[in-house]
Amino acid sequence: MRTLVRLIKTVLLADLWKGMFLTLKYTPQAAFTFQYPAERRPTAPRFRGVLRLQTEPATGAQTCIVCDQCAKVCPDDLIALGGHREPGQKIKVLDYFDFNLSRCSFCGLCAEVCPTRPIKALIMSEDYELGTYSREAQILRVDEMYDGVPIELYTR
Repeated sequence: MRTLVRLIKTVLLADLWKGMFLTLKYTPQAAFTFQYPAERRPTAPRFRGVLRLQTEPATGAQTCIVCDQCAKVCPDDLIALGGHREPGQKIKVLDYFDFNLSRCSFCGLCAEVCPTRPIKALIMSEDYELGTYSREAQILRVDEMYDGVPIELYTR
């Protein structure tokens, strides 16, 4: 009996019709295409892009307190920062913040360990266009790290 059923399925191409029906079931859906340079693909809520420094929204002052915790926790030793203390001030002022993007694994540990509250000084942004033609461009300096810096389109 089983051989007869298998023979009928083979002759009538039952598996082929099942596959065709499955294909036709998903055909009416719209295409999932982005016109890349003009349209940017939306990122997931927990996406980890390039590292950015944030400022106070009201005053525009820096939020980094130069605690050096981000540099200590980085497993690849990619962050170098330094600052100085102004006379009569309690908080350090950030002098330099160098971040080597070329070897970053985007683990997000540096952003998690940042102690500043209520606004974190370091965040992982939604920028994902990171290609360059030189290694020097992969080292981000403090003036290139602030959130809100316009994203440059990748050009040759």
